[in-house]
Amino acid sequence: MRRLALIPVAALLVAAACTPKAAEAPAVVAVDTAAAVRGIDALRSKYAELSVGGDAAAIAGQYTEDATLDLYGMPRQHGRAAIEAALKTDFAMRKYTVSQVTPLQTMVRSNEDASEIGTYHDMHDAKGVKDHEWGRYVVGLRKGADGTWRLSYLAAFPDSIKPAK
Repeated sequence: MRRLALIPVAALLVAAACTPKAAEAPAVVAVDTAAAVRGIDALRSKYAELSVGGDAAAIAGQYTEDATLDLYGMPRQHGRAAIEAALKTDFAMRKYTVSQVTPLQTMVRSNEDASEIGTYHDMHDAKGVKDHEWGRYVVGLRKGADGTWRLSYLAAFPDSIKPAK
């Protein structure tokens, strides 16, 4: 009789052992917003510096391999090689003498993903004809396995272009 009483207990233990456990909640990873913003600030500063230097290859290196560049007045470019070629064409037509980029809002979604909107002011010298260009931009940003933030998307368009005096 005692053996029969152990059967339900044994069945419960087996059922408990065989019941799938509830999915464990993924570990919450703290977002280090300050570190992300520092990396993005460094990228933005380097980009402006390289623009004035006219270094298309180095600027293209600031993009992810699968990035998109969408500048007003130019065909949309996909991929680092296409971005570099477009920038070489742009730099052949005009030299950037000023490149200022001012973020208005940086949105850090994770330690590897962010976006930003802002304004820019560039001054160009197109074979002796100088102008100022003010505009707006939006960028998508990704942090690579190497710890470097890069542009995954850049769209920019001018609000105003005025000849320099």
